[in-house]
Amino acid sequence: MKTMKQLLFLIALTISMSSFAQKSKVMDKLKEYHFKDDFLTKNLKDADAEYYFDVKITTINSSETKIEEAKFDPSKNIGERWILLSVDGDSPSRKDLKNFDKAHNTKIDDINGEIDDNSWGIEKDDSDYLVINFKYDKASLPKKYDYLGDCKGLAFFNKKTKRLEKAEFVNEQPLKVKMFKVTKLDMVVTYTYNSEEQIYLIQKESLTMEVKLLGQLILLEEINEFSNYKKNNFK
Repeated sequence: MKTMKQLLFLIALTISMSSFAQKSKVMDKLKEYHFKDDFLTKNLKDADAEYYFDVKITTINSSETKIEEAKFDPSKNIGERWILLSVDGDSPSRKDLKNFDKAHNTKIDDINGEIDDNSWGIEKDDSDYLVINFKYDKASLPKKYDYLGDCKGLAFFNKKTKRLEKAEFVNEQPLKVKMFKVTKLDMVVTYTYNSEEQIYLIQKESLTMEVKLLGQLILLEEINEFSNYKKNNFK
């Protein structure tokens, strides 16, 4: 029994050391090209969110298109920060507000988005791009993005511009997004760089999902366009 415990300890220690070595390799590579290692978590802060912003959410399926206008207010209490303003140009109904709140507002404090230390890896490293693979710790994600904890993430760094160009997420197994059972997911996130604050801010999220609904597979698209970022200087 003692030998088995020692063996399990050695295996756990080996895995831990291997994960640490892999993360260190990625961090060293990022520093080599002057990329910061918090590039993919700044925009997933909820409890410590620093920026106000507006967002236009366009949802497209085979039969209709819905446009929601909303905003994020970091000065409000946890659970009240995502605010729905309109649906297709009209004031939101009580049902609209309830569904939006359920899908977007995080009810738990201290949620700030973290990357699983064991998930870091180098997908590609050539003369043009450094591509990092990673996975978020699902328990750390805000409500709006909790499904990303079941997805593989890829971050594309352009070596010539020395900028994060985009991030892409694909599911590795069926998952649930909002009310939908999703068999296939692909999300591409593009960024704008605020040189004054030295931070990447999300400009656009293009999400394509293959959804199982009433026994049929349908294609669903959601486009989130972010604008009017303003720092909360009173935080």
